[in-house]
Amino acid sequence: MNIAIIGAGAAGLLSACMIDSKHEVIVYEKNEIAGKKLLLTGNGRCNLTNLVAPDIFLKSVSKNADFLKDTLACFSSQDTVDFFKNLGVPIKIEDSNRIFPVSNKAIEIRDILLKSAINKGVQFLFSTNIIEINKINDKFLIVSNTNHRYFDIVVIATGGLSYSKTGSNGDGYKFAKNFFHKVVEPRACLCGLVFDQKTNFQGTSIDCEIEILDSTDNIMVTKQKGSLMFTKNGVSGPVIFKSSSLFKGQTISNHYLKINFVPHLKKEDFVYQMKKSAADKPFYLFRKYLPANIANWLINIFNLPKNKSLEKMHLDEKEKLFKALSSALVKIKDFENIETAIITRGGVDILDIDKKTMQSKLVKGLYFIGEVLDIDGLSGGFNLQIAFSTAAACAKALQH
Repeated sequence: MNIAIIGAGAAGLLSACMIDSKHEVIVYEKNEIAGKKLLLTGNGRCNLTNLVAPDIFLKSVSKNADFLKDTLACFSSQDTVDFFKNLGVPIKIEDSNRIFPVSNKAIEIRDILLKSAINKGVQFLFSTNIIEINKINDKFLIVSNTNHRYFDIVVIATGGLSYSKTGSNGDGYKFAKNFFHKVVEPRACLCGLVFDQKTNFQGTSIDCEIEILDSTDNIMVTKQKGSLMFTKNGVSGPVIFKSSSLFKGQTISNHYLKINFVPHLKKEDFVYQMKKSAADKPFYLFRKYLPANIANWLINIFNLPKNKSLEKMHLDEKEKLFKALSSALVKIKDFENIETAIITRGGVDILDIDKKTMQSKLVKGLYFIGEVLDIDGLSGGFNLQIAFSTAAACAKALQH
């Protein structure tokens, strides 16, 4: 058979390595090089996978984990580790069971995958844009900016919408819709949140506890502890990324972010500290717990008296001090732009995909792998493993 893989990212490269060399395989890539987004993963270090137990891994898949059960059993995190070790890549394990190459270089992973595929006879067509894909009788006609050619099999591995500068501009969704596949509306995921008002202290980080509250009835949607970083328009950081992934809705506008800057501080201890600092103004009390810019921000958004000493404040004003520290409520405007999101939530609806082979249930010979599918997980190596597992399932299905 002759097989076309559309996209030379993580999923496309691994499938190219694993498809039996008896087939003729051509990889179309719109960029001038392979794996542009792969080079960015893990801050350039490439967090390959996560070696938690399979049941815990599935709990870390935020959307459509059930679909992934068989796929993960077919090609597990340990299989990923073994695969790269067999290619000669030294592997190390870090905190939270995250797996990296010893070199800490994503380019090593990209290069070894590319070399392995080329050694198997896979042909790569770089700087090639796919204009359309059609099926004529039992063959797929791929029309590109350079030529047109017929294929027996087409594998869509084009990624999502995040980091479009790496080539992920939604082409895969267009191809899927052309074959009457439903595409779940994409949104940013593993991303920051944007506030209605600017914070003006970009880069300040703090450990805290956050909740996302439904605006209609104040019901808690998600609650997490971790590191938060302020941006010029809102907040980012690990605890925000995780919350954006666990948040199930399509839009987060008009929800509220509740921040507890002092999750380990008991109210009675705070009251005692107020008595000790009776001559101080609120800013100096807050400085015992917070950086100066966050202290000033809280005083402003809570309209706290800036120039009144604690001993001269009314009881209700003192109550507002602890509330500001422990339950600051800020209206969320939106997720950060999908351009800067780590991954895309949404994509090709998995209801029309065979979970054991990644083949379309609607069109024989058409496969979808990687981030183009409506599956995503938390940060920590889970999303690369999703790409690898779906790619491996597809490649194994094409052995027969």
